[in-house]
Amino acid sequence: MSGNSGSYSHLGIQVGGDWRVYCHTYDDHTPILTVDAGPVSIAYSIKNRCPDDDALGFARALARDAQAFAAAIERLHAGRAGTGDHDDSDTKAAPDAAA
Repeated sequence: MSGNSGSYSHLGIQVGGDWRVYCHTYDDHTPILTVDAGPVSIAYSIKNRCPDDDALGFARALARDAQAFAAAIERLHAGRAGTGDHDDSDTKAAPDAAA
């Protein structure tokens, strides 16, 4: 569990075909990353919208581990190649919702 100023929560989602991932970017504050899976939507943003060292570390870890997740899925997907039971789309993003 995190300390007094840290974050803590636990949520597990098994993602099916009804997902969407989108990064909302803005000129005047930090981005917001949304992950939608069915009726569940999670938005990631930075505390106090302050891009400090902690925010940068989080963003880098998120990108690194998302890439590791994708690599593991790609490896497993390759083992199923030719079964016809897959979706080759790279992303399902929302229309430009950065307003």
